[in-house]
Parts: sequence; C-alpha cells; structure tokens
Amino acid sequence: MNSYGASEFLSLACECVHGSLHLNSDWAILESVDANGCPVPAGTAGTTTLLTNLANHVQLLIRYDIGDQVTMFAKSCACGSPLPTIQVRGRSDDTLHLNGRSTRHIDVLPLAVSTVFEERSGLFDFQLEQQGPGELTLSTAAHGADVTRLVDRARDELAAFLHDQGAADLRIHCCTGRAPRRGRSGKLQRILASAPGQTECTRPARSN
Repeated sequence: MNSYGASEFLSLACECVHGSLHLNSDWAILESVDANGCPVPAGTAGTTTLLTNLANHVQLLIRYDIGDQVTMFAKSCACGSPLPTIQVRGRSDDTLHLNGRSTRHIDVLPLAVSTVFEERSGLFDFQLEQQGPGELTLSTAAHGADVTRLVDRARDELAAFLHDQGAADLRIHCCTGRAPRRGRSGKLQRILASAPGQTECTRPARSN
C-alpha cells in the first residue's frame, strides 16, 4: 500500500483498501494553505502545507512549512475510517544532472541538496537553479552582510558535497535579495532546472 511521510513526521498517512490516503489526524495536523498562508477550501490543492506534530514532545513543530502540495477532502471514505482523506502531489523539485569526474554525468536528488543547505549550513530560505551541466545559481530573498556570509558558507558546503559525489567542473554563483522564481501553479521549487543563461547574478562564482 501507499504511505505518506516526512522527515518531521515519519507516518503522516497510509492507504486503505479503497485506495484512499488517510491522514493520521490523531497524531498530526496538516493545513493546506495558499501562497499567503491562508487555508484553502476542501478539495482544492494548496501551494504548501503546514504541519503540527502532536506526538513529538521533545522538539515542538507547530505549523511548520513542509513544502508539499496537499489536497484535503471533506467527504468520508467508503472504508468507514473516521480519519480524513488527502491527496498528495508532493514537492516538485528537480533532480540535478551534473558533469561527472569518472562518469559522463551524475544525478543528485533534491532532498540531498536541501539537507546540505539546512543541516550543514543553516540556510533554509534558498533556491538553487541549474543553468547547465556545470552551472548552478544559489539565491535567497534575504539580504545583508550576515546573509552574504551564510550563503557563501552554503555554497562552499554544497561544492564540497557535490565534489564528494563525483561532480566536476562546477561553477556556483550566489545571489542575495532576489525573490524566488515560482511555477505557473504558484508553488515554490527549491531545486529547479532552467534554461542556460537565465541568471542575473553579478557575484563571482565558486568552482571546484
């Protein structure tokens, strides 16, 4: 059966015999919201989802933005379960396809990249765009001297990580104070591929 989970809550929902995905609402609260953080009606897909973990008493997570696109349904399931049903689109982040040292190219999953930024560097507000097999742009909407140092650290951590994965001939540009690009649905992608040359950064790139 299908199941749905996140790093912040390992078992958010599971599938019943009718194929519906039931939210474990006695353990977690999910709020499907639009780009402004306002709730969307039942049956409508939100831009992102806020999670409140009711089971974790050690590290409280209240209305934490997990970045997934979820549709909540008001209608009961034919299986008889009282748990609400949801539909998950999940994140739409792209996989990086980079030049490799010992192979023609390597693939790097977006979750691995996000983990490098968040856990190694402490950078949570970011967008990474790939303009080509060896060209990346790291940007954030925040600005200031402290932000610049944080982004530079995140770039160095990413360069080291990708080098360990076998990537070669990379150039990583940095931008601060730039609003993230959004798709036609309004959903924010953290890791995305774009056409070559679509960067407006003026700061020097870091190569590995």
